[in-house]
Amino acid sequence: MRTILGCAAILACTACQQNEAKPTGANTTADTQAIEQVEKAQMAAIAARDAAGAAGVYSDDALFLNEKGSISRGHDAIAAGFKAMLADPAVKLTYAPGPKTFSAGGDMAYSTADYTLSFTDPATQKPVTVKGTNLSIWRKQADGSWKLVADSNPGAPTGS
Repeated sequence: MRTILGCAAILACTACQQNEAKPTGANTTADTQAIEQVEKAQMAAIAARDAAGAAGVYSDDALFLNEKGSISRGHDAIAAGFKAMLADPAVKLTYAPGPKTFSAGGDMAYSTADYTLSFTDPATQKPVTVKGTNLSIWRKQADGSWKLVADSNPGAPTGS
């Protein structure tokens, strides 16, 4: 599963690489701000335990790879994953967004972020904290908004 998403991420990243010139199809300042607003709205939804809001940033055909390596395919599966995750009262997510890189056409982008996720391990019922780096692949929609099409969140327990 990780191989599939890893290959997709590499292909998307390759497609997003830019030459020295500014992409002709993108207003990178406005598009960066638009993506950052989507990220902020998602973090607010997670803090409010709003699974629909947290999943609302994903396209219908999106892929989501969680910190444990499990993959969810499609918006409905991603929404179900957020619903299950946010049912845990111990869930806490901190997210430090990184830079956004745009395709030459301006319709795709990728971004990275560092995160820390705390939750209750369902098997042991003990608290777990995971730190990781996120790689998100974004697609500009016909209305100019941005949606996630792939979201990879590999992480490792911190031992605390």
